[in-house]
Amino acid sequence: MTLNAIILAAGKGTRMKSDVLKVAHSVAGKPIVSYVVDTVSSLDIDQIFLVVGHQAELLKDAVKHPKMSYVTQSEQLGTGHAVLQVAPHISNSSDDTIIVLAGDCPLIESNTLRDLVASHTESNASVTILTTTMDIPGTYGRILRAKMGSISGIREAKDCTSDELAIHEVNTGVYVFNAACLFESLAQVTTNNAQKEYYLTDVIQILKSKGKVVSAFHTPRADHAIGVNTRMDLAAINKLLYRNNNLYFMHEGVSIVDPDSTFIDSTVEIGHDTIVHPFSVIHGHTKIGKGCVIGPHVYIRDGKIESNSVIPPFTKMG
Repeated sequence: MTLNAIILAAGKGTRMKSDVLKVAHSVAGKPIVSYVVDTVSSLDIDQIFLVVGHQAELLKDAVKHPKMSYVTQSEQLGTGHAVLQVAPHISNSSDDTIIVLAGDCPLIESNTLRDLVASHTESNASVTILTTTMDIPGTYGRILRAKMGSISGIREAKDCTSDELAIHEVNTGVYVFNAACLFESLAQVTTNNAQKEYYLTDVIQILKSKGKVVSAFHTPRADHAIGVNTRMDLAAINKLLYRNNNLYFMHEGVSIVDPDSTFIDSTVEIGHDTIVHPFSVIHGHTKIGKGCVIGPHVYIRDGKIESNSVIPPFTKMG
């Protein structure tokens, strides 16, 4: 089986109210979309296709990977249209599998994707949807189920009835498709919806109408599905990623006196037995050796700290 990935990163993200492309914004030291690329590349992946549009050159400069190719979506006509741009560059063999996911969800984890692909393979499905449950589903698409619990479709929030908006199981925007089924169905998608766009989610109903197996894999980790659409989302994800980074370093033998007031980027390296005091900010490609003492109130960007060094309070480097 060939496993490829399509990451959608062409949208401008108007709700950010920014001159910078949404997925190029930095969270904990890396562009949002870089987290998605890194997670996907940790799988046994053959090719990664990053669909770009607005500020394509910015993304090409910021996000690189040896298995990744860039595919341009010149007009942003919806998620289905974005995936269709990859068709000339990828095999549509019935033996091939494609993961499709958004570039604005940096919290998705490789274990979740592995479990999703395994579920898809075991169920012999044409498509498997990653779903989760949210107390406040907001603008996420709702999962529609038949009386016996099988998936009957996905409804975008803007097209939902009041009853459908009350559904708490949502579409995360992550799918695993049989390649041939995906591209055959995309050719039948229309723009008969509120946004007048080609929705990738319409492929689900098309496959159901053909009698194909449409499956779902539910993750209890709703935070995996959080996308960045606003500055509030950006702040929330920054907080989660900095927390995760601190937990990682503490597991690796670094003492962080007060994790809630310490901010360490995802690109930083720190040796064991180092102590990081409160209100320290460590950015960029900083490398700190083992047995160091940092801070408090230290700011470091792209620094190189030798082992057993002491960085006094209120030091600024970089």
